[in-house]
Order: sequence, then C-alpha cells, then structure tokens
Amino acid sequence: MKLRILLAALPFIGIYSGGTLAGRTPLLFGLPFLLVWNLFWMAATAGILAIIYYLDSRDEAARASERTGDGQ
Repeated sequence: MKLRILLAALPFIGIYSGGTLAGRTPLLFGLPFLLVWNLFWMAATAGILAIIYYLDSRDEAARASERTGDGQ
C-alpha cells in the first residue's frame, strides 16, 4: 500500500479513537480530554496533509510544466 494512503488514514483513525480514551483521563491542561484530543488531531491533520502534498508526484509535473511554459 502506498505511503500516501496510509498517511491519509491516520487523521481518521486518530480523531475517532479519542472517545475510547476520554473516560480514563477527564481533564488535560484544565480542558476536557476529548477537546484537547480533537485540537491535537486538527493540527496533526494539517501537517499530514502537507506531507502528502509534498509526496504527490503530480504536483511536481505541474510545476515543471509551468516553469518551462508548456502549460500555455
């Protein structure tokens, strides 16, 4: 399986796995655990999407054609 697909699945798994942990630790930094969990995964999702964008080879081909002027 490609790395991009595995990376894309991480935020989904991370967001939905927090509910099982919420009963054990009710507060973290004075906030409900589930809120902190979701905020963390929102930021992590942005980072993961940036990594996926960097790994996408189709973007490299589009940028190369823009530099040479082939896209016009």
